[in-house]
Parts: sequence; C-alpha cells; structure tokens
Amino acid sequence: MALRPVGPDQEPPRPSPLERARATALRARTQTERRARRLLRRQLTRARSADSELLQRAYVLGRQGARAAVNTVTHRQVGWVATLWGARWLDGTSYEIRGWAYERGYGHTSPPRVEVVVARRGGTRLRVRADVTSVHEMEVNAFATQGEFDYANTAFVARVDLAAVLADEDPRPWQVHVRVTGADGRTASGTLKYRHRASSALMLGARTFPGGVQVVPRWVRWRGLFFARVVPPALAREVGIDGREVRAEVELRGIGAERVELVSRYARRPVDVDRRDDGVLRLRAKVPETWVVLPTEADLLAPETEEGALDSQAPGPRAAAEEDGSEAAAEEAGSEQSDTTTAAGPDDAREGQRGVAQTYRVVVVDTHGTEHVVATALDQEMPVQARGSGLLAYAGSGGALYLADPRSHLVVTGTEIEPGEAPRVRLRGTWGGELEHLDLTFAGRRQVLPAAVELRPDGTWEAGVDLLQPRWGGPARLPRTGSYALLGRDSSGGSVRVMAAPDVVARTPQKLPVEQARLRWEIGKGRSLRLRVGLTRAADELGSFHQRRMDAAYLAGPHEPQRSVYLESFYGRLATCNPHALDAVIAREHPDWVRYWGVTDLSVPVPEGAVAVVEGTQAWFDARARSRFVIANDWLRRRFTPQPFQTVLQTWHGSMFKRIGLDRPNADASTREALVRERDKWDVLLSQNHHSTEIFRSAYAWEGVFYEEGYPRNDALAGGSGEQIRERLGIRPDQKAVLYAPTWRDNAAGMVVFLDLERLTADLGDDYVVLLRGHSRTVGHGRSVDLPGVVDVTTYPHITELFLAADALITDYSSVMFDYSVTRRPMIFYVPDLDEYRDDVRGVYFDLGEEAPGPVVATQEEVVTALREMDDTHRYAERYARWVERFNHLDDGHSAERVVARLFEGA
Repeated sequence: MALRPVGPDQEPPRPSPLERARATALRARTQTERRARRLLRRQLTRARSADSELLQRAYVLGRQGARAAVNTVTHRQVGWVATLWGARWLDGTSYEIRGWAYERGYGHTSPPRVEVVVARRGGTRLRVRADVTSVHEMEVNAFATQGEFDYANTAFVARVDLAAVLADEDPRPWQVHVRVTGADGRTASGTLKYRHRASSALMLGARTFPGGVQVVPRWVRWRGLFFARVVPPALAREVGIDGREVRAEVELRGIGAERVELVSRYARRPVDVDRRDDGVLRLRAKVPETWVVLPTEADLLAPETEEGALDSQAPGPRAAAEEDGSEAAAEEAGSEQSDTTTAAGPDDAREGQRGVAQTYRVVVVDTHGTEHVVATALDQEMPVQARGSGLLAYAGSGGALYLADPRSHLVVTGTEIEPGEAPRVRLRGTWGGELEHLDLTFAGRRQVLPAAVELRPDGTWEAGVDLLQPRWGGPARLPRTGSYALLGRDSSGGSVRVMAAPDVVARTPQKLPVEQARLRWEIGKGRSLRLRVGLTRAADELGSFHQRRMDAAYLAGPHEPQRSVYLESFYGRLATCNPHALDAVIAREHPDWVRYWGVTDLSVPVPEGAVAVVEGTQAWFDARARSRFVIANDWLRRRFTPQPFQTVLQTWHGSMFKRIGLDRPNADASTREALVRERDKWDVLLSQNHHSTEIFRSAYAWEGVFYEEGYPRNDALAGGSGEQIRERLGIRPDQKAVLYAPTWRDNAAGMVVFLDLERLTADLGDDYVVLLRGHSRTVGHGRSVDLPGVVDVTTYPHITELFLAADALITDYSSVMFDYSVTRRPMIFYVPDLDEYRDDVRGVYFDLGEEAPGPVVATQEEVVTALREMDDTHRYAERYARWVERFNHLDDGHSAERVVARLFEGA
C-alpha cells in the first residue's frame, strides 16, 4: 500500500475502501499461513513422537524426500550439518581443520569415512585432498538440538597442504568441501555451514610467504571456509613500539601513497611518512589518548547457551556469497572486556567523558583517494610490545596490521590446569603499560573468580585461579555454567586489555582435564581469553539424542522404589525455599532416607548429607524414578512422570497477589492444557494460608489434598537473627539495609528495575545499603549490578536469610510481601506500572492500595520519603495486624515439622 506525503498541519489521509480491503486480505492470508504452519508443525511433531512405528517411519521417509527435493532444486543443503570447530596453521603451507559433518536423520554404527577437499571455485578441476583422521567428539551431540542419532563419531581432523593455493595466481578463491560416506555406502556432501564463534574458527589467521604473498583463510557467509592467495598492495614488514609512538616500514605494490592514517571506531589519526627511494614507506605516529562521551558500558559477555556459540550459514536473500565482516568486529576490544579504560575526574576539563582504548588499522590512501588496509607479516607471531608502553601491534585474522592503544595490557602466553579434588588454573604471560597493581578475575554474568596475580619487573606475570570457590560464605563449589572472560583492572579501576597470544588462540577450543565439570578454553572479542563451564554430563548423557534415550528408558520403566526423597527448587537453579526447610526436618527425623536434590549444575550447594544430581544425568533420572517422595516448589514439567508408588508434594513458592494459572486473563489454550497436565502429577498441594487455598482451587482447578500448614521456609523467621548474615554481606551495624525485590514480568526477559539505584543510594547516603534481589527467573539474563551502596544478592541462596538481614523491604507484586511480613518490619510497595500490570500484563487478586501494610508509591521521590519515615510504624499498624492475621497466622516456626509428619505418616 503506497504512502502519501503528509504536511505538518494536515491530518493523515484515511485509506480508501480498496486499500482497506487489501490490508484486510493481507492480514487474513498471513494469519491463515501462520495457522497452517502451526498445524503442520504440530502434526509433524505428533508423527515424530508417535507410538506407531509405521507412522514414525512414514515421517522419516517423507522428511528425507522433502530434503532431497529441496537440495536438488535450490542447493540449500537442507539437513546437512558441517561445523568448523577449530582451525590453525601448522608448518609451512600445512593447515589444520577440526570439525564434524553428517546428514541429519542418518546415523553411523561405526565412524564414517570423511573426505575433505579444497577446490578452486569456478568449475575448474584444481583441488587438493586433505589427510583426514576420524575422532570421537562428544561436543557434536551438545550442538545437535534434535539429534536422532549419536553423531559423536562424525568428527574429524583434516590436514591440508595449501601449496597449490599459494602457487595459483588466479584470483578465484578455493573452497572447502566435505563428503561423508557410511558403512552402507550412503554418501552426503556439502560445504562447511557453521563455525564455533568463540574459538580459532573465528580467528583463522593469515600466513605470509616469501615475496610478500599471503594465503588468507576467510569465512564467507552462507558458503563456508575459503582460502585466497592475496598480494597485499601495502605490507608492513617491520613494526616497532617506543612509548606512545609506533614505527613501521611498509612496502607498496602498484599504488602511490597520498597519505597514511590510523583508523578506528572513534578516531582517525595522521601518520608521519618518510618515503625511501625503493618505494618503502617509513611510518611514525604518536598515538594520543581518545576521550569520548559514552552513556553506558556495553554488555560484558556472550550468550549463556552453548548453541549460541555456533555461527550459522543460513541462506539469505542474496545468491552471491559475501563476507560477514567479522574480522574487524572480532579484533575490536569492544564489549568483550570493556574498551572503556577510565572516567574523567570531577575536576577534569573532560568531566563526563571516558578514555577509550582504540583498536586501529593502518590505512594508506592512494592518489585516487582509495583506501588500502596495510597488511602485516607478523602472522602468528607474538604481538609487538615495549616495556612501559600500553601499545600492542599484531596481525589480524585476515592478515591486516592492528594497533591497540590501551593504557596497559596483558598477553596470555601460557595456560595450565592442575586437576584433582581442588582443580586450579595457572596462567602466565607478558605485560606492558602503567601497572602498579592489577586485579585479575574471570568474570561471568553472575559470578566472579578472583585470581592471585604476580606482576614482575621484567615484564612477565603469573596468576592462579582456584576453580572451587565459596559463595556467600557457603562451601567451595564449581562455577556456574556459562562463559567467564579474563578481565583486568588497574589501581584506578580502569580496564586492562587482556589478549590471548596467537598460539593460545590456535588451540581453542581446548578441553581441560577436570573430572568434575566440562571445561574448555575459548576466546572472545578482542582475543580475550574465556573459560567455558559446560553442563556436568558424561559423554553418553550429552545432547538431545542421549537425553531422548534416557527419557524413553525412564518412561518405559518399571522402576524399583527406594527409601529416598527427591527435592527440587526453582527448576534446580537453587536448593532453597520450602523444599530446603522440609529437607532439614527429614534429615533430622528420618536419617535413614536418602535425600536427592535435582540441580542445574554443581555450583548449586545442597544441604549437608544430601546428594546432588545434575539435571539430565542418569543419576537424575534414577532419583526421580525411584524416590518414594517427590517434593518441588514449581512445575516438574514434561520430563517427570509420577510412578505408582510415589507421593508428589507440590509446595509452591508463595501466596498470591498476582494472578496465576487458569486465573490469568491471557492464558491461552495451550497454556491451560499444559497447566492441567502438570497439575495431574501432584498428590498434595501445600498452602501458606486460606487465601492461597481458595486461589489454588480456581487457578489449578485443584480438588485434591491440601496441606494448609503455613510455609516451612518461614520457620527461620520466627525468632531468627540476621547479625551473621549482615556481617557476611558487609553491612555495618549502624547502616539500614533495604531489600529491593521486584518480581519478574511476563512481558520482559530480564529483571525490571524501575528504581535508579545510583541516584537512590546518593539520595539516601552512607547510612543505607540497598540489597538488590532479582527473581529466580531472571538470573540467566543480564549480569550482576556493581554500584557503590548496592549489594546484588540475586544469587544469594536463601532469601529468608535476606529477610532477617533487612530493616525494610521494597517490592512490587512479588509474593515476598507475604513472607517478609512475618518479621513485622516495614514494607514499601513501589508500583509505577500498577495499572498496566493489573489490566494488561498479569492481573491481581485484591486492591493493593486498600490492603497493603505499608505505603503504595509510584515515584522514586516517594520511595526515598517512605524510607526516611519507615521507623514511624503507627500509621500502618492496624493494616499490618490485619495482614498478618490473614496471611501469616500459620507461620509459627513449626510448619516444616507438621508437613513432614503428615507426609511420612504411614510411610
């Protein structure tokens, strides 16, 4: 539909009847297509998981036929999986490729024969065959989202001699092709489609040969890995650094230089040039600091999921391949390790600006105005450094010369692992710049691993990191799953550039021999070093194929009952809440029963004497299948099926202000269907009070057994003390601790914080400290807040202990309002989006303004006022008393004892 221009004083024209009819028809067609796709996916899913072998076979044959037809007509390589896991140069013209290749829907009982060929594009017969070795790689299954077979035996290591590419003066590139042949003779072939974005597969690295000719590996979107013979028009052969000055000798081929510049994201710097008679340019440039206005620092780390680490080669709108431009982005220090070095002080003329460490390329502008990026012969050599200088010169992934100008830097030249019961990582390298003190850490989204580092006067350093770390005063545990970037900070808090040396990059992804967890070295933006902590699963437990295999065995049964209890809290992300309180009573009164805790990873501490079973392991399936009692505080989800001998106690995790289950106004048919399936797995439902009992009857259409006994997790609040907890959190006795605990939002993935915490702590002053507690569903999004006067306690195990430590609570719609009231301490309800939340997002069960035992406010200024007046408890005394009588009359310190007695009665 064409758009007519509208003048500033004109009202938008109303569409004509024909335009409205076309728009209506377009919407109807779109909705019909969407419904058809949804119906097709649903039918295919049912066919794939049907009990009928005939129907399953028909599905497989139909899918295979469809794939073959699409591939024949469009060359889209549907169903073909070929992944570049790692790549590196060996000696001379030898190049190594690590990866795997298979056709989805076809497995191999023995390793297939893999052929790797590098062939020149353009229909020629020039090709080089690689020497290929088959290997067994469990990570193949980790990335197979719907693996129907065990594909671990499809991995390979290929070594190819690129001498023919070096000798070929034809400008057309050479492309990598892979062919897989099974024992039954079936073959599948194609190009590489995916690559690991946090490894040497991203930093491919060029090599320079005599005569200044380079062989450059390139990843081309939608086409895979290519090799090109390149004769760079400008090649730097000598590079040196002295303080803040860089010098280089650049050989020109076929171009005349008008000028030379250093070019970065924020700056262009002129370069002094001396021209020699032999055509070589002698470059000399002083590199000043760059100051810019930046609103915020960028996000720290890459996505948590391992699947997010593969770079897709999905077909796009263009038929021709084009480079994805990843080299320049990857070489920037950027968001990976914070390129922001330091902020200007309050008395500095540059107040409000930040010094930014640039990453420059050297550009020659010829007499026609064309820019040529200077290449370098540094290749896989160590970066050029100088004592006392923060500057670094090194070869980029595509062979370009890069110059980084941080105030100080570290280069990681070696990594070692000390395995055993207390595994430890050791690092070493070189350093340069202005460093008197260094804080070195492996930083994740929600956890930091500190390193003990030694800076030596000779420009070298060493560091050690214990992989078992205590958190919040608890036992030493492995880190949470995720990616941890090695970050450095100097004595002023400015960032220190951390870069992995080329030989360290070439080894990534590198597995670490630690039995307790799946660990590997990876690299990130700016060649930063990362520690990847993967799910703690064995080779025969990793990936969708093995998960489905164990699922099927679990469902098939039968299972022998065991005198054990399986407990789970918040899907295994924590071992807390009501199940934790019940565990303590079970351990005391029934010590002969085994207590299993389902956890997402081994970083989750479980109660003393309990057995942690990691989700998706065989031990996890066995614990769920054999335990006489199953206790959970949230949905057990589709992977749980109650056994005939089991009693399932659903404790839930809070009384209700916001609507839940079937009471939600936006619950669609599929949600309602899933809710009913989940409800039917429960035998007993625990309720904190009669208010919750009545809501459960409607929200889950529950007609089963209720235990209306108060909340076990609140037993600790009856007469408990928060002194030790405050000391653990660093709260002074004279400070007032304010717990800010907003709930999660259905319309937002991460934590929604309406308060400006920096301004809040400034307004309140040093007499207050804010404890920020994100909801358990937001832990995997964003990262911990690091602000003066704020302690991010989102990952603190027990919120009940935070209740004891806090002098007041700020919340919105969270169920913590029904638990914190056991303490009788002040509560403030900060609800700037109350109308939207009540009417559009979730809905509520009662009028908070009429019932709340504390001020209900909508602005930050009102929050500050309420906090300063929180010692005046008379205003809300009557409301608070009614609230406690209604919601907390059963929270008397003995709830867990009553629940366990009823549960084990007759056991």
